[in-house]
Amino acid sequence: MSTESVAIQSKLLVYLTALFFLFYGAIFAVFPVEMANLITGSSPNSTSATIDFRATYGGAQFAIGLALILVLKIKQDVTLALIIVAITLLSMAFGRLIGILLDGQPNTLMYVYLVAELVFGLLALYLRKSEAPVANA
Repeated sequence: MSTESVAIQSKLLVYLTALFFLFYGAIFAVFPVEMANLITGSSPNSTSATIDFRATYGGAQFAIGLALILVLKIKQDVTLALIIVAITLLSMAFGRLIGILLDGQPNTLMYVYLVAELVFGLLALYLRKSEAPVANA
């Protein structure tokens, strides 16, 4: 794989991950109850729970997406952005796996998210390793 190809794929992965987090965060901030129902099959059962869904699934997810874009645009640091993608997605996968193992009976979407988090988190690590010699070309 050429260094130019790796650089393009690295930026594409970071931008797509950022867009996913921005979209996911925005939708959760605006529609926390509906999104909770869609993803988990249940909804927050108090006002404070709904507020926390807006903050955690909305605000924090949006912040991750924005931070990824800023790392690329302001710092122009693809390597750091890939590390952030990997840490974020693999940490989510770890937490999700613990939940699946300890809590049991996840819905299908939990498995889909787990696979996506593992695949794209590991892809970020692979691309980071592949591009390391070019240092943010």
